[in-house]
Amino acid sequence: MSVIKDYLRAFAQLNDPRFWKPVLWATILSVFSILVCVLIGGGVIYQMAGSFSNKLTGWFGGLDGWFSGLAVMVGSLFIFGLGYFFLASVYAAFFGIFLDDALDAVHETHYPDAQWNPPPGIIESAIASLRFILWSLAVYTMASPLLLIGYFVPPVGIVLQILLGGHLLGREYSQLVELRLPIEKRSKTINRLSHGTIATVLWAIPLINLIAPLLLAASLVHCKFARDAHTNG
Repeated sequence: MSVIKDYLRAFAQLNDPRFWKPVLWATILSVFSILVCVLIGGGVIYQMAGSFSNKLTGWFGGLDGWFSGLAVMVGSLFIFGLGYFFLASVYAAFFGIFLDDALDAVHETHYPDAQWNPPPGIIESAIASLRFILWSLAVYTMASPLLLIGYFVPPVGIVLQILLGGHLLGREYSQLVELRLPIEKRSKTINRLSHGTIATVLWAIPLINLIAPLLLAASLVHCKFARDAHTNG
């Protein structure tokens, strides 16, 4: 399959140092963001629990402190779990900000004669990443009832989650790649869902999940230029 060939070409270039910059920065920023959310959320929950327990002192008696501590612990675990659920989207969003060196590496190594735009500015990249996070949140929120029902029928829930992740990742990263192409070379014929679905499956494998968006982006570059070369040939 052509999609598998695109991924194999991407995997073969992992020895290029430029491939690892987005991995490093996306990992650091994602972990930091989750920790900040847990700390801030825990503080907010602590304040709310303290205010609530003060109003119900007669009910809790000397257990006010115990109630606040339990509420903070449970709330922080919930926030951490929610953050972990959206970690893929957060990581992919940060990854997109630092992706351009890796895309340049694919272009220079395999398609040096092909037209290639300079990378977008940091503000444009940050806006694109924020848009991806918000869009992912909206999609998963709307799909959550189906996901919940689907998990009672194991294949349905897993397949639905993989397809949703494939759609989101394929859509976002194909747009990032197309920004580097001249307008007349941009094409909607790239099979975004197939490439994104493979990346979503790779995301389920520990450690490999750190390079899943990298392989996705590089494979999409190969998909575009390899198809053009085949067509022109």
